[in-house]
Amino acid sequence: MSDIDKDGSIDTIGNRIKSLRRSVGLSQANLGQSLGVTFQQIQKYESGRSRIAADKLQRIAQALNVDVNYFYDTRSGEAPSEKEATRTQTWPTPEGILFNEHFDKIKDPRARYLLSELARVLCEIESGKQP
Repeated sequence: MSDIDKDGSIDTIGNRIKSLRRSVGLSQANLGQSLGVTFQQIQKYESGRSRIAADKLQRIAQALNVDVNYFYDTRSGEAPSEKEATRTQTWPTPEGILFNEHFDKIKDPRARYLLSELARVLCEIESGKQP
């Protein structure tokens, strides 16, 4: 589960999960709930004590709104910033571009999380699922 960079330093996928989860203001319990696992399991993923299956990592990436490649990018020796990670998403409409520009200006991690949860719930309602 560890990536060894060119300079020999170790950067785990778990550390990247933890860093990004914190930057968006999400607790281990909230992330675990969205994945159907306990917060203890999230702790194990973040500490490197449990391996993360590919499908679970994909679900973590979706929950944190990043491309799964975010967790593997070792070119610079550190994970891309949250802003760079969210830039992997495409915003093909003028409204999407405008939304992304404004979203990037929100500094409060809890506000960013709540806005992303609102968008998720709206998508579920639109698709006919119960939130």
